Amino acid sequence: MASTFSSRRALFALGLVAGVLLCSAAAPAALQMSTGIRYVVDNAPPTECGTKAKTALDAYLQNASENPEGSGDWFATGPIGGTGPATAAATVRCYPVGQGYVVTFTCSVQLPENPYAADALCLDVAHNFSGKPVTPLATPTPLPTGCTTTNLVGTWTGTNDGNDVTLKLDASGGLTDNEDVSGNWGLYGNTVTLTYYGTHTLKLSPDGKHMSGDGYNFTRKC
Repeated sequence: MASTFSSRRALFALGLVAGVLLCSAAAPAALQMSTGIRYVVDNAPPTECGTKAKTALDAYLQNASENPEGSGDWFATGPIGGTGPATAAATVRCYPVGQGYVVTFTCSVQLPENPYAADALCLDVAHNFSGKPVTPLATPTPLPTGCTTTNLVGTWTGTNDGNDVTLKLDASGGLTDNEDVSGNWGLYGNTVTLTYYGTHTLKLSPDGKHMSGDGYNFTRKC
C-alpha cells in the first residue's frame, strides 16, 4: 500500500507543477519536466525534511509552502532569479519511513520562456537540500533578435487570402496587427501555431525570414 500511495502522490505532484505552468502561459508553450531524484534518510525526523525542503525551494523559486499542511508536499513556483510570470515550478515530497524519511524532487520549466533546463533546476534543489555542492544556474542570455529560428519576435508583413496584414510579435508570445487585433503565437521546431482569427499552423523557413501556410504568407523585417 505504501508504494501505491507514493506513486499516486508522485503523479499528483507531476500534474500540479505542469498545471500551474500551463495555466500561467501567455501563449502555447513546451513543458519540460524532471523527476527521479530520490534520497533515503535513515535516522532523522520528518520535520527536518520539511525545513530543508522549504529552504531548498526558496533558494531558487518563490513562496515555498506545504500544501495541504501536514502532507509533506512542498511546492514553489517562480521566474528564477528575476521578475515576471512563473516559468518554473518544483515539488519536494517528504514522507516518513521507519525511523527516517524518503524525499523526492519533481521540477518543471516552461520553454522557451525559461532559460534553464528542468534537470539543472531539480539537481540544484536536491543538492541544496542535502548540503552537496551546487552548480550555479546559467546566467540568462538575451533573447536572440533578428531573423532567428528560435523565436518569432519582430514585425511581419504579408497577406491573408489576398489582404495586406502587418503583425508585431513580442517575446511573451503575443501579437497585434495593424488594426490592433491581438492574438498569440507558439513555435515548435519549424512549426508555427498562430492564434489570430482562429488557430492556424504555418511553417517557418530555414533562414527565419518567412512563415507560410493555411492561407497566410509573411516575411519578417530584419
